Amino acid sequence: MALKSAEFVKAVAALGRALALPEDDITRDASIQRFEFSMELAWKVSKRWLGTDTSAPKQVIREMGQAGLISDVVLWLEAIDQRNLSSHTYNEDLAREVYAFASGFLPELQSLLDRVQQP
Repeated sequence: MALKSAEFVKAVAALGRALALPEDDITRDASIQRFEFSMELAWKVSKRWLGTDTSAPKQVIREMGQAGLISDVVLWLEAIDQRNLSSHTYNEDLAREVYAFASGFLPELQSLLDRVQQP
């Protein structure tokens, strides 16, 4: 668990650094990639933290809500959808949408990180 948690810490920090830069096509693309990494690690770290057997990200998100790791399950399910959209297709409008979503979602990732790092 420590390895994935450390990777999650790094991914969220990297996303924060990318989002702090002025937006252009390169920083937007970097931010989207870092958002994808952060989301992937978020549900996988949570899966381990919860001790659940499921490998379906959306089911893990629901269990995260039930366990109180997150407060807005619907928002997190939307985050999974945004991650899936960005990783399967690319167009400028979609990139802007995902970038804007990631910018607003960063505090959620940071909050989850705080919760799973508590002893």
